[in-house]
Amino acid sequence: VQAEAVRDLVAADTARQHRNARQQLAGALSAEFKRLRGALVEASLDYEAQGVEVPVGEVEARREECRTQLADLLATAEAGERLREGLRVVILGPPNAGKSTLFNYLAGSERAIVSPHPGTTRDLVEAELDLGGVRIVVQDTAGLRAGGDEIEAEGHRRAQAAAAAADLGVVLWAMDAGGESAPPDVPEWLPAIRLRSKVDLAPGTTVTDGWLGISCHSGEGLDDFRDELLRRVLGDVPDLGGAVAIAARHRRALEEAAAELERCDIESPETAAENVRWALRAVDALIGEVSTDDVLDEIYSSFCIGK
Repeated sequence: VQAEAVRDLVAADTARQHRNARQQLAGALSAEFKRLRGALVEASLDYEAQGVEVPVGEVEARREECRTQLADLLATAEAGERLREGLRVVILGPPNAGKSTLFNYLAGSERAIVSPHPGTTRDLVEAELDLGGVRIVVQDTAGLRAGGDEIEAEGHRRAQAAAAAADLGVVLWAMDAGGESAPPDVPEWLPAIRLRSKVDLAPGTTVTDGWLGISCHSGEGLDDFRDELLRRVLGDVPDLGGAVAIAARHRRALEEAAAELERCDIESPETAAENVRWALRAVDALIGEVSTDDVLDEIYSSFCIGK
């Protein structure tokens, strides 16, 4: 784990990634894995001694303690992967809702073409940002509407695919929409920040509940939007002090150990002890108590020899 932290420290793009890698290099995550390993060792001894001197209730309590520790570590895996890979934010809405203008505001440069003509954005445009020490990838998408040519239809398909893969959506509904009074659809599975854009074009109009009013032209509401975006991002990627199962290898090993504990049957101590031993082997592979060529190959495959 600490060797992997060296790699993550070299690759860190944000303050949060850098801090997390330093804490893992210092042993924060290794300590959690070793604590789990100690509990598994004790559970293994309890199962092997069952019927001799250890009450069944104590054995069951030991298993539950191990399962709880595994569940707590697995609960960090999603946040860890988001911390490492970045949080994906997709901007959605109908044509001319101001998506590209908002994207350029977030990116801090003119990355996307802004035009009054609908259908200008036909492909995905993305930018990487550091927001509160967390890496986020923001994607501008084609306006969602019926009709259009084949290229625009492909843009719609890509926008929908981006929404399906996103962690957070930013949905725009322009105040100057005219007859298009219905708000845009938001996928049910996608957490979203809802924005009424171009509020400077409709002064005095009340913004619908659950929506934030913004204007990239006048700057109205942009601070509130950025604060809400920061709140959502930091909520999805909490700072866990380095005790984060940040690599896919960590998740797989923890899931393997959890599956072995699920198969434990306290009424069959011989097989239960074997299940615990296999769970122990999975945790040992994490912290280097045992190592195989496959594990070493996976850990060092992404290392640069020069670094």
